[in-house]
Amino acid sequence: MNRNVLIAALIAALAVGGYWYYSAAQQKAAEEAAAAAQAAEEAAAAAKASEEAAAQKAAEEAAAAAKAAEDAAAKAAEEAAAAAAKAAEDAAAAAANTASEAANAATEAAGAAADAVTEAAGAAADAVTEAAGAAADIFDPANYNAADVAAAIDGSSLDDVTKTTLKTALDAAASSPDALAAALQKVKEALGL
Repeated sequence: MNRNVLIAALIAALAVGGYWYYSAAQQKAAEEAAAAAQAAEEAAAAAKASEEAAAQKAAEEAAAAAKAAEDAAAKAAEEAAAAAAKAAEDAAAAAANTASEAANAATEAAGAAADAVTEAAGAAADAVTEAAGAAADIFDPANYNAADVAAAIDGSSLDDVTKTTLKTALDAAASSPDALAAALQKVKEALGL
């Protein structure tokens, strides 16, 4: 009878250990998802400071990346929960073997969650860099397109008088490459680029 009690105590201890290990892995995955979401929000805020149309696109991409990171973390947490539940059931049948399998499954799930968060943060950073590059291209005299620059000015938070003054200066300088370069530089400065 003492042998049965000892086996039952060992099984209970392994089940408690598996549950604790699962809880720690799930909490870590949730913290990583929160950090990824915060990083994506910061990237979206930085992109908003640049030209409005490009910033809006970057914010949408960053939000999509954050959503993907949250989804990946949630899926990893669900997989970890399923693996931990399976490990607890197997612990009743074979205590020593099951504990090893549960530890391996939880480690793999945490690694998958970390990889998903890293990929999502990289995608958000790429979106911000791409948006900033697009904003810089429209202010290059070689690529000058009056409609694009006017849209950037209109989409900014500048007051109406400043917007009108900048657009008038661009219209007047359109016929001279040197004057156009100077006018585009003033627009960039006014927009804080």
